[in-house]
Formats: sequence, structure tokens, C-alpha cells
Amino acid sequence: MKINTLKISVCVLCLTTLLMGGCSKEEGGTATLMFKVSNPFAIKSKSGTQLPAIPYANPDLTGDVTQTTMTSLRICVGDVWISQDEIKVGSPDNLNWIKITGPTNQELKLFEDYTFVPVEIPAGTYKSIKMTFKNRFYRIVNLVSNPSVKYELLETMGSTFAPCDHNDENWIQPNYLSTSGNHSIVGGVFQIVQGGEKVAGFTLPSGGTVTLTWRLGAGATEVCTNNLLDLNKNRKWDCGTDDIQINCPPSVKYMAEFVAN
Repeated sequence: MKINTLKISVCVLCLTTLLMGGCSKEEGGTATLMFKVSNPFAIKSKSGTQLPAIPYANPDLTGDVTQTTMTSLRICVGDVWISQDEIKVGSPDNLNWIKITGPTNQELKLFEDYTFVPVEIPAGTYKSIKMTFKNRFYRIVNLVSNPSVKYELLETMGSTFAPCDHNDENWIQPNYLSTSGNHSIVGGVFQIVQGGEKVAGFTLPSGGTVTLTWRLGAGATEVCTNNLLDLNKNRKWDCGTDDIQINCPPSVKYMAEFVAN
């Protein structure tokens, strides 16, 4: 999804358009895939610094509109799979999925804190990605007028005004990304959620090693402004009541991307 002058709603992947670079094609054998994340906007913390407890005690909002910039997300990514098969609208999920992450993660972590062990998988061209997320996540933002002031904004993967709970441990339906866009399973078959969220595919050459990087900001160096809209005017961030509007410079096209190299 393109995000210039856009109200935030729905899930993390609905904020995330994924693009993939390719390698030279070579079939057969196995290859090593190294999956990692990158967040150029993360504020460096001292070694050993612990994350603040959830829920974080947010400072008051500055007015009806509080201007902030996002530095990270605290989310729960459960599992990630890839497939050489291609998702087709109207068909069931009978794809051959290969899991590229370890045991299912149950914890909310900062985006940049995710690490994964390299995996050896069949060589070939991969066209689809499947990811699972917990419903609850937190947007980490800093006040534009005073970057030392931080907010951790509770949100859900549902609509902007869906009920919110700091204790919510529910999982949402998997996100499926392929050449035709971002999909979900509706009535037992694939349906498109966002046509613009496409995966172009990438190739693992036999005997080679490829790094697949999930990049927050999609390589952008300019930041977007996250305007916190205090709709009930109580100067508190109230998930399910208040809203967020994102304004991005022209250089920022997508919230994130996958890059293979």
C-alpha cells in the first residue's frame, strides 16, 4: 500500500508493501537462506538496556494533533514461510510451504531485535511468502518538537476503531504475499486484500547463499510524520478511539520491503 498522506488502519502488512530483487536462476540442489530484518530509524540503546514494561506509561498528547515520527514497531511475528508455488485467487492454500524461521515466536519484540538462524532449503525461484502475526502491536514514535519524548501506541491488526486490549494474545489470519498482491483466506480460498502489495520473486542458486532482508522504510532515508489525532480530546492515546494520519515525503513509496541479494 502506498502511504503518502494516509490514515493508518488495519494490519502491519497492510502498512507494508513488499518488493523483491532477484538472483540468477539455477534449479536443483540446495541453498542457504539467511533471513534478517533492518530498521534504519531505530534509536540506538545501550547494551543490556531492557524494554519498558507493557503497557508503557505514555506522556500526554500535545493537542488535538500531536506530530511524531515513527522509529520502530513492537510486534509479534510468529512464523515465516516461503513457497516456489504461486498464489492464485479463488484457489485453496495447497501450496508447498517451507518454514524459514525457528519455533513459533510468542513474544512482542522491537522490529530490529528479530534474529533468525540460516536455513538450508531447496534451490529454486520462490514466488510467495506467508507470515503470521498476533493481533496486538505497538507503534514507537518520538515527538517532533522534542525527540526525547517517546510514545508506545497500542494498535491492532484490525480496523482503526477495533477494540484494543494490552493483554490480547490472539493471532490474526496469515498474510499471504505473491505476484498478484497480499491475500487472505476467505471461504477457504485466496482473496486479494491489497493488490499493490506484491512479491516479484527471488531465486536461490544451487550451492549458494542468499540474504533476504525485511527492511523497514524500504530503503528510505527520509522519515514520515505520524500525526496522532486526539479525537476524544482527552490528551491521551486511546486505541480504538483516536486515529493516526501518516504524511510522507515523495521519496517514501512504501512502509517496508523484502530485498534478496
